[in-house]
Amino acid sequence: GHLGISKTLARLKLQLFWPGLKKDVTQYVKSCNTCQTTKPSQSKPSGLPWEYTGVDLTGPLPRTQRGNTHILVFVDYFSKWVEVFPVKETTSQVAAKKFVEEVFMKYDAPKYLISDRRTPFLSDLFETVTKLLGTEHRLTTAYHLQTNLTERVNRTLKTAIRAYTEDMHTTWDLYLPHIIFALCTVTHASTGHTPAFLLYGREMPTPVDLLLSPQPEWISEKTKDYTNDFTSSLREAHEQARKALSVSHQTQKSYYDQRWKPATFRVKDLVKAKLAPVYSGPYQIIQQLLDINYRLIRVSDGWDAGIFHAANMAPY
Repeated sequence: GHLGISKTLARLKLQLFWPGLKKDVTQYVKSCNTCQTTKPSQSKPSGLPWEYTGVDLTGPLPRTQRGNTHILVFVDYFSKWVEVFPVKETTSQVAAKKFVEEVFMKYDAPKYLISDRRTPFLSDLFETVTKLLGTEHRLTTAYHLQTNLTERVNRTLKTAIRAYTEDMHTTWDLYLPHIIFALCTVTHASTGHTPAFLLYGREMPTPVDLLLSPQPEWISEKTKDYTNDFTSSLREAHEQARKALSVSHQTQKSYYDQRWKPATFRVKDLVKAKLAPVYSGPYQIIQQLLDINYRLIRVSDGWDAGIFHAANMAPY
């Protein structure tokens, strides 16, 4: 096969020449179906789960009955899955230990670990641990949208904690598992999927699923009370998570709308669509849904490929 415009042109010039050679090669390569569908886009790939991981500390919060004052937060940039841990101390030892035991041992070592410039993440100990695991530690720059993902999660987390715990300020650490489960099983606006689905390939049960599940006849009254309380707690956590995410999404959307310039597609345009890490096609647009969603059919056989977001399409 050929190797792109520049390399194909250079190879031909070694033996051949004709007027308009560069134009012909450019047109041929750009119209090559193999290149269009198998060669990846030059835009930055979305990555893999936990390849880009953010870490941050949020607090201080009211000291709980167990002595916790801060929350150590890890975020998977790909799936938006969140791991959080209430901590009593904000030392590099605590941060490094949680990184090893709760991220590396569960999900493998991230390729990049992104943090702000707080003391726990700048220590020699923390740097040594990341290097031993083969992780490149990157420090955020102020107000950088992508690297501030963990800080946005912190804001959402605080909103959910305030709403969920109300006046129970010294028990917020007890409710963290419920809140995080809710955040990870609610559809994220930026991906269109739940973090659970993107990380594990399946949806986790919601409070509705648990309510509809029949309880065994032999279950004791004490167990029934526990499961009812558990389901109620999860339902409340889901509700507060949705509210917190809604506030966060509206803020992000306002900023995104000011910066984003959508690609212009029209009905009957030929496009290639991202069905996997690479594009396939050609497809034809047969319907526009809202401003950024399009229904496509495959040109070769008329197969209905479904609905695609503009971000996952490119001109063919």
